[in-house]
Parts: sequence; C-alpha cells; structure tokens
Amino acid sequence: SGGREIIFANDLISPDSFLLERKKSPVEETVLFISDLHIGSKLFFEKKFLKFIDYLNGKIPKTPEVDKIKYLFVVGDVVAGIGVYPKQDMELEIKDIEKQYSRAAELFGKIRKDIQIIILPGNHDCVRLMEPQPILDEKYAWPLHNLKNVILTTNPSLINIGENNGFPGFNVL
Repeated sequence: SGGREIIFANDLISPDSFLLERKKSPVEETVLFISDLHIGSKLFFEKKFLKFIDYLNGKIPKTPEVDKIKYLFVVGDVVAGIGVYPKQDMELEIKDIEKQYSRAAELFGKIRKDIQIIILPGNHDCVRLMEPQPILDEKYAWPLHNLKNVILTTNPSLINIGENNGFPGFNVL
C-alpha cells in the first residue's frame, strides 16, 4: 500500500535461488550491462551515449573505478531497426539498417580497446524475433563484425568472462 512517494510492504517473498559455488577472481574487474540503444532512431540519446563513452575512456574527472571496467554487454536492440512496427519510419533518423549498424560501429569504435564488448541481438536487430536468435547478420551488421574488441553472440548465450591463470572465470547467461 502507499502513495506516489512511499510504499509499505507487509511481506517480502524471495524466489528460491542458490549459488552452486562461490567464486572470487584474483583480478578485480567490472562488467557493465546496457540495452535498447536504438541507434538510428530520433529517440536515441546520442549525446548521453557519447558522454558514456567519455566515461568509459576515462575522460570524466574523479571516476577512478573506470579503469576496472573490462566488459560491456549490450543485451539487445543495438539499432532501431526498420519496419519493426507500423509507421516506424517517421521516428527514424537513419532509415537504412546497414547505415544504422555503421553508426553503431562508429560509436563502439570510440570505446577504449581493452574493454571487451559483447553484443546480443534483440527484437529491433537484424535477426528473427523468436528465440534462440542467431548473431547479427553480417550482411547488414558487417561494420560490427569488423571491430576487434567486439564479440557478437546469440540470444540467449552463455559467455565466460575473467578466465586467467588457473581461474575458470565466470559464466554469464
């Protein structure tokens, strides 16, 4: 119960979950998850994304944690897509799917190269809607395929990160 600014709970139910094993990496690294960029849409927050890139590249003062960022997961809807819903073309800044991916590659190419970028498709990307979804089609998303620090993967995926010197890493679903 409650109102616009406060909520009161009488009970809290946590789902049953448990860790099969607790791991700790010998190297401290950070992972970021983002989604729904919709590059190519008039609604894409390009200035804010460019500021995010500046942050990742250590250009924002007093952000020492940025050096620990080693992985960036982009979990769906990299681009706005074409014909995803009726009259979508009226909301598009870039009306060509290949050019949308070219712009995405241009932006991701500005991110420092020691950050591994893992990209999974979403319903606006150039793949089928039903899961499992294959990697982004090279016919349209070839600019992303050409970036050295980008891994294109399926949706869903099981990705291992942080593996080094006898440490098995962490699996991310």
